[in-house]
This record gives sequence, C-alpha cells and structure tokens, in this order.
Amino acid sequence: MAIPIKAVPILSGKIADDFVRRAEEREKSPAPGLSQEREERIAKVMKQMREFKFPWENK
Repeated sequence: MAIPIKAVPILSGKIADDFVRRAEEREKSPAPGLSQEREERIAKVMKQMREFKFPWENK
C-alpha cells in the first residue's frame, strides 16, 4: 500500500524575499569560528582519545 507524499511548502512573497536576503547575507559573512579555548579543549580530548587504553590492555 502506497503512502501519500506530503505537499512541499513553497515560500512566496515577502517571506521568500526575506529568506533569500538573509541567506545571501550569511553567505557573505563567514560563520564565527571556535575560540582558542575551545580549540585547545578539543585538541586535549582528541589526544586523550588517541592515547586511551582499555584496562585489559595495560597488562
């Protein structure tokens, strides 16, 4: 038995114009990157993951 396909909403008018304008603005300005503190934290966690040993491996 087939499941009916739901209608896809289509933006039009002022809402569509606003959506396109905001998308273009975001495209021009780069997304904020990670802070130095967060990059260091990620590096620390990644290092811990690489060096992790299961308890049975320590024998």
